[in-house]
Amino acid sequence: MLTRQEIEEKVWEILDNLGVVDKDGEETVIHSEEIDSVQLVSIIVEIEENFDVEISDEYMNPEFLLSFDHIVDVVEDLLNNSDAAPSKANTDAAIADTQGDDNP
Repeated sequence: MLTRQEIEEKVWEILDNLGVVDKDGEETVIHSEEIDSVQLVSIIVEIEENFDVEISDEYMNPEFLLSFDHIVDVVEDLLNNSDAAPSKANTDAAIADTQGDDNP
């Protein structure tokens, strides 16, 4: 399980690599007004791939980038909830195994 600090560092790295975040003293500033829909999708895909989570469609809007802490909160929540539920990859594999058992 990742700590909040580890999540923050990875989210920072993702956003920094995409050029949409800066530090202003202690505060992390996301340049959300400059982010277009393609960049938003890129951010979400990068987060999904780096944290092995699935971000629901409800976050496919600029409000997802409300603040750095909001993004970290969402990722942390997804990671905490993914421990209780199987990942999509594991679910798909289980379905394939079940379907394979029916065939002779």
